[in-house]
Amino acid sequence: MKGVLSRCLSGVRPDFTVAIAVLALTFGGGVLLATDSPPLLGKNGDVYLVATGTYGDLFPNGRETSTDADVLRLEARRGSGTLEHYLVPGSESDDSDRTPSLFFDAATGRLYVVWSSSNASTLTRINLASFDGSIWSETIEVSGNIYSEKSAPRLAVTHDRFQLAGGAAGESSTRTVLHVVWSEGTSDGEKVMYAPVVLVDGELASTWRRVHRLNDYTTDALANDPFSTQVPEALQTAPTVDAGAESNAVVIGFADSATGALVQLELSTPATELSELADSVADHLEASNLCARIENEESGAISSVASAARHHIVVFGRRIQARVLGQLANGVNDVLTKGASALCQDGGLTSVSSAARHHIVVFGARAQAGELLEGTASSDGYMLLAAAQEYGDGYVQHLARLQVKSERIAPMIGDGEPTIFVSPKGAGAVVVWENGNTLTYVETEANDEGWSSSHTLQIGSSLSRSEAYSILRDRARSLE
Repeated sequence: MKGVLSRCLSGVRPDFTVAIAVLALTFGGGVLLATDSPPLLGKNGDVYLVATGTYGDLFPNGRETSTDADVLRLEARRGSGTLEHYLVPGSESDDSDRTPSLFFDAATGRLYVVWSSSNASTLTRINLASFDGSIWSETIEVSGNIYSEKSAPRLAVTHDRFQLAGGAAGESSTRTVLHVVWSEGTSDGEKVMYAPVVLVDGELASTWRRVHRLNDYTTDALANDPFSTQVPEALQTAPTVDAGAESNAVVIGFADSATGALVQLELSTPATELSELADSVADHLEASNLCARIENEESGAISSVASAARHHIVVFGRRIQARVLGQLANGVNDVLTKGASALCQDGGLTSVSSAARHHIVVFGARAQAGELLEGTASSDGYMLLAAAQEYGDGYVQHLARLQVKSERIAPMIGDGEPTIFVSPKGAGAVVVWENGNTLTYVETEANDEGWSSSHTLQIGSSLSRSEAYSILRDRARSLE
């Protein structure tokens, strides 16, 4: 399979390693190099941050690229007391590299760096690389429209395990999903983009990237009755993503200029077994010739095909818990019995198979989250294609389930760089803007769609910038 993210690049090593005394000089006094990402704690007491600048400034003795090239430098403050500098691979080209974000994945011990880069031809890309503590992965591009200016990208990671029907008994795989979010200018204004990057046992499931525009998934109720407030441009370019309440979910928060709302979406990755079952049932229905049979056999054809589909689900989905599988089989039977005629008139067999697939994934995802509810509507949320993994003679689809968790009027903010923090269930949020040494913030109010009055935090000797943002994130995660 092409594009192995976990493949190590040969020859990528620390540019230099120095003693703790130099670390104290760099961060405690003397000439400071600007850091464009806040420090992040890794494993074994290691602290990481990324600086942007020219190669000559960041690596005075380096020889890997031209001295005036704009690059990214990863600084690793080791728990052992040493400081190491690494050139982020992919940033050594002639592009201007900026807005880096870091994410440390404790489950795998890997550090992820995501950033935007642009060149003289006004092409702007979002790039992603990972670091295992000593060696870099291959850098990949996750951007959509390379002709649009992009904001600083944000990243969160989820994991799960799965088994495929065609796999060996007891054989399972680990799925890692990198959820990348940014905003970019479009003909419709500033919009928020989402690109899932799926790895299975460390390898990319797809070499292509599917980018989804999240502003298109606000509710019809909001679109028909938008808030009248005007959203500051700075807030439109500050989308965020953070861990959700479930281990397979993230919450994305962003300000939508078209509706005047601060929107929170939950994106989860339903069990791959559900996607595989849904694809199998869709293929089964496509081969049933149901729509043509309805014209001749009427209700008899529907009953026969629905019963066969139910049996197919029970047999093919035997690895899924029996309590869930029975509900799925009965649900698809009901979907076909009640709606097959209308679906055939609407779009033929494709509409029939799509309705069955949608029901399996959406209903199954609820069961997976411990919310097994009878009569789950097939319109409950959206399914997004995250990746298509080659498998045998075909492929397995990895899906993302999207749900709107909250939509409230966007807050008014003052001058300064804004940041949005979201709660695990997408019900609460904190919005902060930074101006000099002052952080001003508002938070959502309990049982209300409004916002609190503004409060301030002063950055200084008693409260560092990192500490202030950490407590504001903790505050947001307590608001449900």
